[in-house]
Amino acid sequence: MLGNLDTGGKKERYVLLEKASAQGRITELCQLFGVSRSGYYAYLKRKQTDRSADAKKLISRAYWRNVGKYGYRQLQLMVWQDEGIWMNHKKVLRHATAWPSS
Repeated sequence: MLGNLDTGGKKERYVLLEKASAQGRITELCQLFGVSRSGYYAYLKRKQTDRSADAKKLISRAYWRNVGKYGYRQLQLMVWQDEGIWMNHKKVLRHATAWPSS
């Protein structure tokens, strides 16, 4: 099922660990895969953040919903409130500067 655990990087190990998490305890699986438990949970959290969604679409939706009234800091908070996805303010600024200012 799992194949050779020595191949691949940590990301591949985290993916395999996620698949195998239904089979046993996370602590024991982390020891088996040679990764830290905190690293595995950080991977899961990163997976659920801005990388899992189309950032430009979410920022655009918040921007146009308010007719371009707010700046990037407020847009960052709107995406957090509406979608539950935290994005770095620099990423929001990078996408928000593509639209014309009103």
